[in-house]
Amino acid sequence: MPIICRSLFLRAALLGAALCPPGFVMASGSDDYFPNYANRMLTPVNGSDVAPALHIARNRFPLRIKVLNTMYCNKQRFSIVQEATSAWAEATKRMPGGGVSSTCEEVDDAEGADIVVRFCTREETGAFAAFAEERGSYTLIRLAAVDKNFKSIDPKLLKRIAMHEFGHALGIWGHSPDRKDIMSLDPNAVDISLADVNTLRLAYAGKTEAPR
Repeated sequence: MPIICRSLFLRAALLGAALCPPGFVMASGSDDYFPNYANRMLTPVNGSDVAPALHIARNRFPLRIKVLNTMYCNKQRFSIVQEATSAWAEATKRMPGGGVSSTCEEVDDAEGADIVVRFCTREETGAFAAFAEERGSYTLIRLAAVDKNFKSIDPKLLKRIAMHEFGHALGIWGHSPDRKDIMSLDPNAVDISLADVNTLRLAYAGKTEAPR
């Protein structure tokens, strides 16, 4: 489940807390960031030498998430997107200032979106179940709704994949080495962990790695 960034991480989380969007704050001490995997992230493109990074991917909340009205978007899959974004909101809600909030709607175009979701075929996502790509003002997430035989992807797996891709779109441009984290490549990891949340917080605190 890679993330493909046209700018190859032009922004590297150099912004300080003063520019931190609502819902994210700098921690008061280094212990507030642990556990995290910021210093141990794996490449965001499996099998490549692309370096992982943290950055402030979104600068306003609530996020405006738009699901494109394609032939592979149906009521159940739209609900999966809502559930995936709600999972991030729930996991981050105890952070000072709140957490990740969003609105979600099904639309015909991407105008005004922060994150755009497009359900498609496995062929359109290449060798992966999904990928996220920076498109300037928004991130496009492509989710394979059907496999190479056009059989529908199991809803539970699709939700796990969507949660993972939203983590990329929020600013974790890499994978966790720990199998329990949603940002790992382990399909059995189905919950957003404390390490996932703390790693995201580091990104929005303007840090590229964990404090020493």
